[in-house]
Amino acid sequence: MSRRSIPPARATIRPASGPGTASSDLPAAAGRFWLVLLLALILLAVLMVWSLGVGTVRLNPTEVVAALTGDPVAGFHHHIVVGLRLPRVLIAAVAGGMLGLAGGLLQAATRNTLAEPSLLGVSGGAVLALVATLVVTGLDSLPGPVAAVAALVGAFAAGGLVYSLSWARQTSPVRLVLDGVLISAMLSSVVSVLLLWDGSLFAAVLRWVVGSLNGRVWQDWALLWPWALLAVPAGLLLHRSASTLWLGDDIAAATGLPVGRARLLVFAAATVLTAGAVAAVGAVGFIGLLAPHIARLVVGSHPRRVLPLACLTGGALLVGADLLAEGLTALWPETGVQNRATLPAGAVTALLGGPVLVALLARHRFEGRR
Repeated sequence: MSRRSIPPARATIRPASGPGTASSDLPAAAGRFWLVLLLALILLAVLMVWSLGVGTVRLNPTEVVAALTGDPVAGFHHHIVVGLRLPRVLIAAVAGGMLGLAGGLLQAATRNTLAEPSLLGVSGGAVLALVATLVVTGLDSLPGPVAAVAALVGAFAAGGLVYSLSWARQTSPVRLVLDGVLISAMLSSVVSVLLLWDGSLFAAVLRWVVGSLNGRVWQDWALLWPWALLAVPAGLLLHRSASTLWLGDDIAAATGLPVGRARLLVFAAATVLTAGAVAAVGAVGFIGLLAPHIARLVVGSHPRRVLPLACLTGGALLVGADLLAEGLTALWPETGVQNRATLPAGAVTALLGGPVLVALLARHRFEGRR
């Protein structure tokens, strides 16, 4: 029998890897979704407790929990855990979750599994706006509300540029990523020029350029949590639009969904999520790429299940990356205790995410030739 004579019923049995297919949405994935979500939440909690015990003064989980519940084993444990480490861990979990959710929204809206805030220039635009605001104002640091507004404006400007170049023209997934990488490189070049213009700003903007959790305190958490409280539920509530867009423009239009408006709305939600995370921890890359892919491997490709799991997975990835940064820094004890944990978490996520991106690009190229 020739390949063209294969009945449609048999052809649909063959697994497909592209967006819009439901081959990975097995009934078992739907049945185990809530269990998987609970396990992801437990994993995130375990990583957070572990991270709270890591540092110059190491604490075991029992000591960490005792300090959190107000009955510390030693008096100074409460200050170390709650006063110094807890804001950093909370920011890592929430900012990572925002980036993971933003990546899931972007991938659904563009039907492109390579879409990710840092690859599409959204993070780079936010960083450029933050650095430019520092240069213009002449301040040593930006107040929280000013940083939030600057990051939001920059993220929308850069994301809109990439949208006009690629998304509106329905280009291929690889072309979309290449355009985004090009725009990101241009934005990074402008940031470098601004730093050369005023070298004294280097220390102030390092956390935004690379992405770092070092030095995060309760004031940073006070900036992040109201943003997350509004943006995360809004992003999750867009799962219907994201799910319909994931099926393709023709099917989405047939269901009565205003495709252009829905895509812009999903993109706007992803941009707001990214801007808030960048304002708090900087341009941590690849969280938005890795988290949705991990979620799809576990629960299938339907955005209704991918988005919440990607949010929890993103938080776990950033907390884990910060833990790994601690471990890598500890390999060079000669740097001194006062310089511990100076390795940015963004460097760890780039180290892990780079090979994944190369593999995904190769996969898309191979599938395009078949």
